Amino acid sequence: MVHKLSLTKSDPVIHLKAYGGVQIRGVDGVEVDCEIDAPQLVTMVEEDGHVYITVNSSCNLSLPADSYIQIEKGMGSIEIQHIKNKIDIEKALGNLVLSDISEAVIGKVGGNFAVRNASGAVSVEKVGGNIVVTDAGAFHCEKIGGSCVTKNIAGDFSLEKAGGGLKAQSIGGLTQVLKLGGDATAKQITLNGDLHAGGDLQLVDFQLGRKRVDLRAGGDIQLEIGDAFSDTGFEFHSRGKKIQVRVNADDLFIENDSYDYQIGTPDKHLEVTAGGDISLTGVQQPDEDVVGDVSDHFGFEESAFSEMIRERIESATRRAEAKIKTAEIRLEQMKEHMGKVGDLDINVDFGDLGNLGIPKSTFSGVPPVPPVSRPAGKKGATNEERLMILKMLQDKKITVDEAEKLFKALEN
Repeated sequence: MVHKLSLTKSDPVIHLKAYGGVQIRGVDGVEVDCEIDAPQLVTMVEEDGHVYITVNSSCNLSLPADSYIQIEKGMGSIEIQHIKNKIDIEKALGNLVLSDISEAVIGKVGGNFAVRNASGAVSVEKVGGNIVVTDAGAFHCEKIGGSCVTKNIAGDFSLEKAGGGLKAQSIGGLTQVLKLGGDATAKQITLNGDLHAGGDLQLVDFQLGRKRVDLRAGGDIQLEIGDAFSDTGFEFHSRGKKIQVRVNADDLFIENDSYDYQIGTPDKHLEVTAGGDISLTGVQQPDEDVVGDVSDHFGFEESAFSEMIRERIESATRRAEAKIKTAEIRLEQMKEHMGKVGDLDINVDFGDLGNLGIPKSTFSGVPPVPPVSRPAGKKGATNEERLMILKMLQDKKITVDEAEKLFKALEN
């Protein structure tokens, strides 16, 4: 079932809360289309160029391509394609996939995170799984639980901490990677800071973005260098006590834990510390890629959590509908007790049921309640007392059950 909302602007601000998986696609046009199982599972409202959307189940959304998207939370996986404006996501519990976008600022991602074809910068605070980024303007990440694969970044790339490893290739700006739990392999990057890897470290055809850089690895370190190191001093420390240097006319094999080596008159300094062996050579295979095809990382995969949320929402909706029906029957019974009060238009505000996508309504037609005075010895509720009880119910000072008890007490 498709629900449509016509808009007044082609570049609206979209405020989205998604309690299931959601796939978003930017299209030409000035309307929002939501494909979802049932109408009560979605609300869409526009106000002054802002569109507020809440979906309580998995859905497909079509938005104007110039929309500025703000997602407070996505309880399932999220996929966004063909959006030319900024994307802000506070939290995605499942996977997050972005394709053909402008720029994005992401808070937390519970699953994996993939970005492809981002013309601007993409930043993410924390990712529970893995990251794949290709063809982006720039990228920054504070922390990931898994590994990172990145290729063709036009600007800077930074990764502060990763539980897994790193594969990186062709980064046009500066690269800064502070700490990795696994292996690191990179080609055609410019290091702008120290790099520490828990496993092996391999750098191919790289450069230094500052005068002094410290490389450390728990395993072996293999460096393949080009002309960018014509004025560099190397300080090697190998716990494996095997240091190999094959650069220009030099062919050295040192069975020692330390060795200093220099090319030309040193202007830059590279300190290399390995838990295993160290190898320094010229570039062996210039055309070989270290990052291969990553297209399989950009398919949308719904999370199991989304299905669980959907089942709970549907169950809660059924319970809410039953509760409304019961309350309506009880109110009809209360109206029959009112007798001379007259024909009142009574609707009940059921409070938090509105959060389930069920419209709320309020009392109407109930006049202000004057002070009540009961003639001495008179039994039964007066009209004024009945109106007072209804007014208290309207103001949520009493519940439907309490109102019934009051009517019964006044009739006795």
